[in-house]
Amino acid sequence: MADGICNNCGATLAGPFCHRCGQKEAETDWRSVGDLTRQFWDELVSLDFKSVRTVGALFRPGHLAAEFIAGRRRRYLSPLKTYLLAAALFFLIAPRVTDFTFERKMAQDPDGSFRSLVEARIAETHVPRALFAERFAHTLQTVYTLSPILSVVALTLLLRAFFGTAFQWLGPHAVFALYYVAFLYLVALLIHGVNERLTAPSLYPLLAVQFGILVPYLFVALRRVYGTERPVTLVRTAAILALAFLVDIPINVAAVWLSVKLT
Repeated sequence: MADGICNNCGATLAGPFCHRCGQKEAETDWRSVGDLTRQFWDELVSLDFKSVRTVGALFRPGHLAAEFIAGRRRRYLSPLKTYLLAAALFFLIAPRVTDFTFERKMAQDPDGSFRSLVEARIAETHVPRALFAERFAHTLQTVYTLSPILSVVALTLLLRAFFGTAFQWLGPHAVFALYYVAFLYLVALLIHGVNERLTAPSLYPLLAVQFGILVPYLFVALRRVYGTERPVTLVRTAAILALAFLVDIPINVAAVWLSVKLT
C-alpha cells in the first residue's frame, strides 16, 4: 500500500482494502510465518463463526433474504454457499440419525417399485449387493444435493408470478428461494428423524409436521421480504406451498430413479 496502488488489480487505493477487487493491501501481513499463521487463523475462525451465524439465522424466517437484498451481506454466507452448507450438514448427519439409508429405503417400499428397480440394476451391472448399497448412498447424496436446485428454480418462478411487482429483477426471488430451500434441508433432517423413530411410519403424520413448520415459516418470511398484507400473504403462502409440493413429488421420484441408474 506504500505506493497507493493495489498490487492485485492496479486500482488507486483510498484505504487498506481495494474498492475494485476487495484485496487487503498491507506490507507486513505475509512476511513472517507468524503473520501468515495469524492470517490463516483469522480467516478460519471468521468462516466458522459466519457459518454458525448463518445456520442460526435460517431459523429467523426471511431474515437472511431481507438482509442480502438490502445489501447487508458481510455477516452471513451468500445464498448459494448457505444452500451448499445446509446440504452438506444434511448428508453429514442424515445417515446417522435418520432413515436416509439404502437399507431403510428398501424397508420402506410398500409397492416394491424401489426394490424392483434396484434388483434390475444389480442384474444389469453384476455389482455385489453390498457394494451397490455403498455406491448408491454416495450417488444419492450427489443427486439430492443438486436436484433441489430444480426446486429453487420452481420457487423462484412462483415468487416472480406472485410478487413480480416487488422487485424489477429475478435475482431477489432467487435469493429468497435459495435460503428457503436451505432451511428445507434442516426441516428434512427433522422429518426423517421422526420417521426413523415411528414404529409404523406413515405419510400423513410426517406431512402434518412438515406443513406445521413450513406454513408459519413461509408466511413470516414472505411478509418480511415482500411486505404484503396478511390476508394476501396467507393466500399466497398456501398457494406457493401447494404448488411447490406438487413440483417436488416428481423431482424426488426422479432423484431416486436417477440415483439407482447411476449406481
